[in-house]
Amino acid sequence: MKRSFFWILLLGIFSFLSSCGSIDNELIIGSWEGVRVLEEGKELGVNPKEISFYFDKNESYRYESTLNYKEAGSYYIESSYLFTTDTVNQASTEKAVEILVLSPDSLHIKMDDNGKERILKLTKI
Repeated sequence: MKRSFFWILLLGIFSFLSSCGSIDNELIIGSWEGVRVLEEGKELGVNPKEISFYFDKNESYRYESTLNYKEAGSYYIESSYLFTTDTVNQASTEKAVEILVLSPDSLHIKMDDNGKERILKLTKI
């Protein structure tokens, strides 16, 4: 009896943990606009509406940001990370950011900017 309970409990825990990290990759497809930019938990002094992403179903993306910065290329999602490879700018490498929230209308990503935690919150448009 104790042995059966142990295996059922272990299976339940494994099922719970494996479902926690899953992200519906289809939700990222579409256009996103920035609504908040936080650095170390405080508002960053930029206009978040100047920041936008577009992801298509063929795993390509476009990104525009402040100071007229632009990039485009390919992307993929693995676990809770978004990987992008810019093919527009020279000497670009693959970058990874952590997806904190991905729902039908919200995308929150966490990144590191020179050792500081930065969180970008976007809404689908």
